[in-house]
Amino acid sequence: MSVERRSLALAAALVALLAAAAMARPFLPVDETRYLAVAWEMWQRDSPLVPYLNGEPYPHKPPLLFWLLHAGWFLFGIHDLWARVVPLLGALASLALVAALARALWPQRPAVAAAAPLALAPMPLWTYFTGAVMFDMLLAACALLAWLGLALAWRGAPRGGFALAALGIGLGLLSKGPVILLHVLPVAVLAPLWMREARPAWGRWALRTLLALAGGALLVLAWALPAAAVGGEAYGRAIFWGQTAGRMAQSFAHREPFWFYLPFLPLLGAPWVFWPRLWRAARAAGTPGSGERFCLLQIGFALAAFSMISGKQVQYLLPELALVALLAARWAEGAPRLVHIALGVVALCVALQLGAAALLRPTHDVAPLAERVAALERRGVPLANEGKYHGQFHYYGRLTRPLEVIEGNEIDAWLARNPQGRAVVYFREQHYAGPGRVEYQRPYRGQQAAIVAPP
Repeated sequence: MSVERRSLALAAALVALLAAAAMARPFLPVDETRYLAVAWEMWQRDSPLVPYLNGEPYPHKPPLLFWLLHAGWFLFGIHDLWARVVPLLGALASLALVAALARALWPQRPAVAAAAPLALAPMPLWTYFTGAVMFDMLLAACALLAWLGLALAWRGAPRGGFALAALGIGLGLLSKGPVILLHVLPVAVLAPLWMREARPAWGRWALRTLLALAGGALLVLAWALPAAAVGGEAYGRAIFWGQTAGRMAQSFAHREPFWFYLPFLPLLGAPWVFWPRLWRAARAAGTPGSGERFCLLQIGFALAAFSMISGKQVQYLLPELALVALLAARWAEGAPRLVHIALGVVALCVALQLGAAALLRPTHDVAPLAERVAALERRGVPLANEGKYHGQFHYYGRLTRPLEVIEGNEIDAWLARNPQGRAVVYFREQHYAGPGRVEYQRPYRGQQAAIVAPP
């Protein structure tokens, strides 16, 4: 077995260990439980085109994650294990792709391709999303596929390279929407700024970039057009417009200041930014070559672009972690300590995940509450949820009906109108002081949740 294959196998074992550690914790509300609820409602409704949440079309995310969950449920049945496998598959694909991208960017330096997967696997933010049921790991794999295509096109395989770029863009659009363009277009459009050893004809490069973009758009339109027809005018308008201008100008959620990412830069670069050898090697390397410029350009552009967008989350920069890992592999090529650091950091991350699971389970495990709600649904009891409902009970409870959403000042009137009904309410005090009679109560995300019945 070659050095690169041994490195890839070791990195794959490390991310599999991280995914296994993630199984110690419950699916966390509100994000993981919401996405599982959407997948469950699509499955239960037999709606492969239009995602649903609490009985309404859910336009905020495209369907690739949900389709992958459905594929496993079709083959193996509905259970929690497959939900952990889906992000793991994205992480494993990313390891193979980051090694391939290293080969394309530095073909004369095979040690970089051998080191790249081991540089990526232990990055702390990456370790968490290896087992998280969210869209970001899939998006990272799509970005890597598109980057690989662009690098191969530059190295003399334009047809196959731009076809891969189109596939990466299309799958990225299906995984998390137009945000994939912020991860791919900079290095494609600004290619003259990073290419050094070889320079293709820029007119032809620009035309092929446009064709790759069009190919990716056709792939997502193959879903979006029939989905809009099935989901209705409001859903169609939301998936074609709300996911672009809406998030750029005034985000639906997660609005943060321009400087939001700056305090997180050490986390995004950990553990490699804390390794003095890399800084010395980077200085000794002199003027950056094409591969280094490729990585630095995309990292810088993504950081600036996401800082300007109103909605911000740390994981939005997850794809660029692969480029940080490539730089670390380039400057640490052949250093045996890279393997030791990777093993040590992954061991620490596994321990932290197991410890966090023990702390989170009493307050973030919604399964006991969901089972109570499910038992009430089976009895035909009317059900309501106080405040915005994120679908946190639908997957664990396998619910088949939506919960009515009511505000806190409506609980009394709703219980009066539904004398057999039950409402899920949330409060910060130890004991519920609102209308109704508490039948069941447990901690929930720093507060209390209770099922209340009419008095």
